[in-house]
Amino acid sequence: MAYFLTDDNVKLFYEVQGEGEKTIILIHGWSAHHLFYKKQIPELSKDYRVVCYDLRGHGLSETPDYGYTISRYAQDLKNLIDFLGLKNVSLVGWSMGTYVMFDYVQQFGFDGIEKMIIIDMTSKLITDDEYKFGLYGKFTMEDNLATMVAMNEDWKGFADAFVPAIYAKSGCKNKEDLQWNYEEAYKNSATVMTRMWVSMSSRDYRELLPKITVPTMITFGEESCLYNRENSEYLNKMIKGSKLVGFPNCGHGLQLEDAAKFNKEVKDFIG
Repeated sequence: MAYFLTDDNVKLFYEVQGEGEKTIILIHGWSAHHLFYKKQIPELSKDYRVVCYDLRGHGLSETPDYGYTISRYAQDLKNLIDFLGLKNVSLVGWSMGTYVMFDYVQQFGFDGIEKMIIIDMTSKLITDDEYKFGLYGKFTMEDNLATMVAMNEDWKGFADAFVPAIYAKSGCKNKEDLQWNYEEAYKNSATVMTRMWVSMSSRDYRELLPKITVPTMITFGEESCLYNRENSEYLNKMIKGSKLVGFPNCGHGLQLEDAAKFNKEVKDFIG
């Protein structure tokens, strides 16, 4: 197993597969790890250099007592890119991974970034009277507080309710994936997950969207339990020239639910 050291002395796991001329970095979501791309890595590495890693406090990476913010996660990504000497990369962000991607370009710009792919995510979790595209289509500050209390007090109970919501509204078609997802979710630290949720739920990237200057593909699950279609249509409208791709019979974890379609869309988009 390979690790690199961030500039604030945290060991993060990473893996590189494939020897293609183009590089893809896969950024996983909240409470997940790099193997939530397990159906992408073998296939995409046939044509590309594929880099995946575990965010701090997740998977095989170190769990320090500091650095649990989206801003710091974006700095960790910069550290990884610099450590590997990567140029002209395409970033793929699933769920919270999209925020890491957004914060990266907000902090460091688009130099060296060729393309971006968003997997079922919003630009702002919290909804209000004017903004309806957040989590569940309605997720108030009060809802957010209750969510954080619930996950901090009983992580396993929270995970039992949250994991099925990663999949299509009609249910997860692959029961092995579902069971694996439960097992992986239980391994997380309630403290780390709550601290990251605090950071994630405070972010608002709406002003960034029109400033995105690289080709961007927005993918969404047509049966997502977390975000409605209008959210992705809003992103598509705000990110100039972006491509919008829906995944029938899929939810938030569309890269797991229809890997064949997702992998093809990625290859067609990156070229």
